[in-house]
Amino acid sequence: MKRLGLVVFAIMLTAALGVGNAVAAVPVKGFLTSWGLNHRGQIGDGTTDSRPTPVVVGRLPSNGHRAGHLRQVSAGSDFTAGLRKDGVVFVWGNRRFGDDRYESDYATTPEPVPGLSEIGQLSVGAKHILALGVDGTVWAWGDNEYRQLGDGTQTRRPVPQRVAGLTGIIQVSAGYRYSLALASDGTVWAWGHNGYAELGDGTTVNRPTPVKLSGISGVTQIAASAHGVHSMARRSDGTVWTWGNNASGQLGLGGNVPRYIPTKVPGLTGVTSISAGERSGFAVADPERSVWAWGSNMVGQLGDGTTAERRTPVRIPLSHVTQIEAGGGGTTAALLDNRSVWTWGSNEAGALGTGDPAGFVPHPSLVPGVADVEQISVGRATVTTIVDVHSAPPTPTDPPAVIQVPDLIGTLRDSAVQAISSAGLNLGSEGTVIDDQCNEVGQVIRQSPAPGTSVAPGSNVSIVVAVRPDHPCP
Repeated sequence: MKRLGLVVFAIMLTAALGVGNAVAAVPVKGFLTSWGLNHRGQIGDGTTDSRPTPVVVGRLPSNGHRAGHLRQVSAGSDFTAGLRKDGVVFVWGNRRFGDDRYESDYATTPEPVPGLSEIGQLSVGAKHILALGVDGTVWAWGDNEYRQLGDGTQTRRPVPQRVAGLTGIIQVSAGYRYSLALASDGTVWAWGHNGYAELGDGTTVNRPTPVKLSGISGVTQIAASAHGVHSMARRSDGTVWTWGNNASGQLGLGGNVPRYIPTKVPGLTGVTSISAGERSGFAVADPERSVWAWGSNMVGQLGDGTTAERRTPVRIPLSHVTQIEAGGGGTTAALLDNRSVWTWGSNEAGALGTGDPAGFVPHPSLVPGVADVEQISVGRATVTTIVDVHSAPPTPTDPPAVIQVPDLIGTLRDSAVQAISSAGLNLGSEGTVIDDQCNEVGQVIRQSPAPGTSVAPGSNVSIVVAVRPDHPCP
């Protein structure tokens, strides 16, 4: 790796993608902290145990002093890719990149990708990976059923292959079954599946090799949906453009009519960062750098406190955001300029990182125990972060402790609260039920989670207490 080449490429990438982009914000020193789904080892901590709270994974394997620091991380459905500071790529989790036919073929710790070096940026799709060389070339490998590798075939590639015809590229974005690339002149190139017009070339014809979009120019950031079929772009004038499927209003244009070419999203200006969820869209905009969201909201992934679908952008109560990341499932995360991480939406396998046992949370919550974060990436239900190497020990931590929820049924209310606190848990909601027979007045009659449930430290335990009726007791 030539250090000068990396430095020049980083300057180009920062200028092209803006302050809010993942790569532009990442220093050449960092270690990995992750949480959530880990059934294929995609967290990289040597296990397949899901983590409801953050666990320090550490640096990538090193070939010399400080060489193990991460530059970027990109999470997929059940695998993760990381970029070492010297431009070497590592992958962990499902070795076949999301293909369930090979569910037993996985790595629980990072493994280097052979034959690939001098890489400046990564993007992980549902079943394939794109890598951008510091020289502006694009490399692809993984599933190729829908020609998402851009080599003109449908042959699966276990090792990286160069995508012909692309030069001067400054960003790549891997979609569900398709790929996008942004050139230094502000043009967008697309290839792969196009049945929902996700390529934006005005057709629904699959493209085996890259085609240049004629409907948009001056682009500074692109975002393909890693588990969906719509796309986004941010232009140099701070506007957002979308195209592809719109069944859930994920284009932000109102209604549910698909768009075959890039179309401007009304009402958004001064946008600094974008992200495409499975059926949703996100942008950081306005002087407060607030999050705007639209599309599907079945598990609260928009963060507006509801589960109502939004077909046009709505502002959520979170500002001073530098990066927004929508995962392949229903989990969303934001990185603030104080380098804290906030999550909302689906909590599958503890994807929110807060230890909350709730299935989903429709509003942003601070992830405790994580600070000095430089970059975030969200997979299906796995969140990975790169943390400044100077903020914490770069060696793996022990897995988080698991606490058994105490049996509170039949105990007096004050005793139950004390038992919750003594167990290292927090009192959640507290309800009441009238006890007409006065047999259990003042006692806990229901609790959630149930007694004996394994939860993370600091999780909430909710109780229901019996109270006296208005009439005299029998």
